[in-house]
Amino acid sequence: MKKNYLIIAMLSLQSLHCQISGGLASSSETFSSNGIYKLKSFSYDDMVPNLKGESFVVYNDKGERKNFYKINRSFDLWDSEPFFVAISNDGRKIIYIKNKVYYRGEEHKDVTIYLDGKLTKTYTTEEFIDCDRQKEKCEMFYENRDQLFKPSRATFLEYNESVTEQDKFLNKNYVFNKNDTIYITDGRKKVTLFDLNNLNIIQSKINFDSLYPKIKNVEVKRSRTSFYKYPYKYITDIEDTQNMKKLSQIISEISNLKYISSRAEDYLKYKLHKIKLSGYMNRSGKFEIDSISTDPIFDQQKIINYINNTVFNTDFITEGIDKIYVDNFYGGYRSFDDKIAEKETIEAKKKEGEEYKKRLTLDKIGNFYIPKNLYECNTELDKILDFESKKKLTEAKDSSRFNYHGGGLGIWIRNNWGINGGSRLLKYFQDRNIGKEAFENDFISATIIVQYIKWLKGDKNAWEKWEKQNPVKKIKGSSKTK
Repeated sequence: MKKNYLIIAMLSLQSLHCQISGGLASSSETFSSNGIYKLKSFSYDDMVPNLKGESFVVYNDKGERKNFYKINRSFDLWDSEPFFVAISNDGRKIIYIKNKVYYRGEEHKDVTIYLDGKLTKTYTTEEFIDCDRQKEKCEMFYENRDQLFKPSRATFLEYNESVTEQDKFLNKNYVFNKNDTIYITDGRKKVTLFDLNNLNIIQSKINFDSLYPKIKNVEVKRSRTSFYKYPYKYITDIEDTQNMKKLSQIISEISNLKYISSRAEDYLKYKLHKIKLSGYMNRSGKFEIDSISTDPIFDQQKIINYINNTVFNTDFITEGIDKIYVDNFYGGYRSFDDKIAEKETIEAKKKEGEEYKKRLTLDKIGNFYIPKNLYECNTELDKILDFESKKKLTEAKDSSRFNYHGGGLGIWIRNNWGINGGSRLLKYFQDRNIGKEAFENDFISATIIVQYIKWLKGDKNAWEKWEKQNPVKKIKGSSKTK
């Protein structure tokens, strides 16, 4: 059965390889090996890597740069992260490679290949470098930076005495394009060769040491990257150039509903009707809707018509950038009549209570199977986690680092197994008087991780011992247990 490796990527046990969002957006220039064609790529938001941007292929014709074709996506590069793009000598083929999957969809896979601007092939890491996540280290790129340099806070880094010339080479050249042959050294120190001209894998699992003498003097043409400060702007705050009213106010007038900002004191007091809206704001002032969904109370088509026929103020867009991607519609709407808003809030809370009770009985929520006990947590994690993740867990001296809020296994468990939001697994712990107090959700995920580490180390009965130490609590006033 094919596993959902998007899940595995999200588990990223130590919060490594997370998407970059440092307030900057990237642009890059990548030349073909013969120097004739250039791929210019622009990102229109600050989340790297994703598709929200545009790319252009241009070529040199007798000293003059001419446009060849355009692709409606960005090929995000970041100086400190292993993302790679190359364009063929005829300008028709592009390959983009990254080390983690962050979204679903073919264009988000680890390896995407384009012919004349159209997606033509995709690969997962496992397919591209021919590896098995359940049996071996399966990482797209060989990353040895942490082992190369002496500990230092200085800008200049000094190599450790034991570092070899091969190590230095791999630090910079774990992936490169040599005259339309892509060389990739993976986490096992095995090399995959890909033919960018014929779009096929030539050979995989070549021992790097045997290949090194042939490539050690290669002159690598690197992409040039630059960055601009991403201009944060909430969609609710974009202004109509005709009257300088904010979009949030216009929708209020269209819908006859009161807008409540997420910063307002009464934001959490009432049931709010929500809008999800994202798209590209052009420098010309036109907003291109990428996606929109609204609660039933809104006339969605009327909102779309207004946006499509309005010119918005774009003073906030960084100079030199044609457009940016905006997707933060914060706040919500309620009736201007407080009594109606209160009635809707009571009804919404009643419905939420019913939904919560239902969640406590479901064996599946969304796309995820919900374990019914600690034993099933172990067996499910066995199916989901790969070889390298299990290795990191068993070797860890402190399991708490896998339970951070910034990312990792703990937050994945809390979000996808219903520890946050309610599930039969949460009820399993609450029946043992765990998870009823504030901040105990973190304790639950920590418990699951600790018990799974024991499972990995060979104690297959540790979960039974835990259950005996944490029996189901009796309901007060009753001889029955939950």
